[in-house]
Formats: sequence, C-alpha cells, structure tokens
Amino acid sequence: MFDKELIKKAIKEFHSKFYPEVVVEYIGQGENKIAFKLTGHYCLTCGMQDYFEDFAEILSDVLGIRFYIEDKYPLNHGYAGWIVIYSTDKKQEEKVRIKFLLFTEKDNFEEVLIET
Repeated sequence: MFDKELIKKAIKEFHSKFYPEVVVEYIGQGENKIAFKLTGHYCLTCGMQDYFEDFAEILSDVLGIRFYIEDKYPLNHGYAGWIVIYSTDKKQEEKVRIKFLLFTEKDNFEEVLIET
C-alpha cells in the first residue's frame, strides 16, 4: 500500500499550482492503484487531460514510483468532475485500427484495414 502522508503531500503540491481551478480528493487504493476525485472549473476546458497527467507527474515524483493514468470515469458527463485511477502498471497501448473502403474501379471496392 502507498503511504497516505506522501499522497497528501502530492495533493498539497498539486493544489499549490492548480487550486482552485482543480481540486483533488483521495478516494482509496488497491494493489498498485490509487483513485482520486478531481473536480473544479477545469472540467469545462479542453485541457483537462493535461491536469490528469500533471497530477500523475507530481504523484510519481513525491512517491518515487512512476504512475500512469489507468482509467477515467466522468461524473455527470464530466461536468461534476472525474474519478481518475492511477496505476504503477503501464497499460499496454492499444493499437489504432482504421478501416475504410478503397474504390478501385466503377462498382468495385476493397476493404482496407490499417493497424498502428
């Protein structure tokens, strides 16, 4: 389990830079994971993902372990805030699949699938 005093220190450091625009609340922790509730005016901005990542950096620095964003859950479609799960396990990046139709001749086409 992660040290709750260090978690409080990470929240305090984050608030020193971003409060009152973003407020972070500790929710709980499990194996290699910590959950936080993030609320504030940022919920209506296009840069909210940056705040999630900024908190991951601060949390990593304070606890001395690299944290990654594992998952995000919107509260009231994101208007009331977000629950963000941070994990020490880097989630495997999912392949991006792009599927489209390529028209080769009149009335002929083929499906093309690209994975990156």
